[in-house]
Amino acid sequence: MITSPIPLFPLGLVLLPGAVVPLHIFEPRYRALLADVAAGTRCFGLITVPAGTAESELPAGRIGCIARVSAVDTLPDGRANIVIEGGERFRFETYLEAGTPYRVGHVAAFDDAADDLSDLARSGTALRELAARVISATMTIQDVRHELPVFNDDNAMLSFQIAPLLQLGDDVLYAVLAERSPVARLQRLDTVLRAGLDALEAAAERHTRAKSNGHHYGPPPT
Repeated sequence: MITSPIPLFPLGLVLLPGAVVPLHIFEPRYRALLADVAAGTRCFGLITVPAGTAESELPAGRIGCIARVSAVDTLPDGRANIVIEGGERFRFETYLEAGTPYRVGHVAAFDDAADDLSDLARSGTALRELAARVISATMTIQDVRHELPVFNDDNAMLSFQIAPLLQLGDDVLYAVLAERSPVARLQRLDTVLRAGLDALEAAAERHTRAKSNGHHYGPPPT
């Protein structure tokens, strides 16, 4: 459950619910933030500042994500490597003067809209199939051999799982984060992935053929 106000970490990173992300903490103000949250809720708000906008001018209505600190490795010089997991989304309202070296802000909960369950199921099934094809082709091109990820059964959360796997730009990731309709999130990713799928699978096929040049896998020629 989101409480307000909360410590805020403006960062050039889009954190999605459920995502697990390593961070290196080195600025003194964020060392102080880490010390404070480690002694309390172990949570802070991570929010991406729009390009070209000063941190101090973060616009009201910007969407962020609660970061739960799951692991901390403090270095001898005071820096730290931490692991965070994305929690609930929130809407930024305003900064608050709290007397801390890091920023604190008032936020409000940002929940999903209620979509038609049939539409949600169809969109989820389509995106799972599409994402599997994209990831499979990418692994072929990169000569990576491992199992495909097990996709979330929760269609409302599925877009948050798939988006970080696909090396998408921050603008796409933020659009996913800020979309309240689960169906619209799934369809947005479907459109993005489908646009490059033919070229990607063709590249994977060429890569496979090139690797097999000069090799004979059938019976000996007669």
